[in-house]
Amino acid sequence: MSISKEQLEQSFQGKSFVELKDLVQLIEENFGFNVTLQRKDEKPVFTDEQKKRMTSVIFKDKAVLSQLQQAQKDRKDGISTYSDSEEEFAQLLGEALNEN
Repeated sequence: MSISKEQLEQSFQGKSFVELKDLVQLIEENFGFNVTLQRKDEKPVFTDEQKKRMTSVIFKDKAVLSQLQQAQKDRKDGISTYSDSEEEFAQLLGEALNEN
């Protein structure tokens, strides 16, 4: 994806300074992305939609599902490597299985 120098100049025509909001608008309009910004020193914050997408992608991965199934088997055999919380593990497993 790219934008020509001419398009860039046209977008900012007549401006002495380019503000951050102008760059965000340019990216959203020309590349079709939703852009959110945060300071480098802040902890990343994902939207609920981003979390849902990531969860869906992760739980559709056969390797991830295989690891969860192995963890479930290990837990039944008395080996707990994921979490000490039975409830937390059950919730994760339930979410994974509901995604498929």
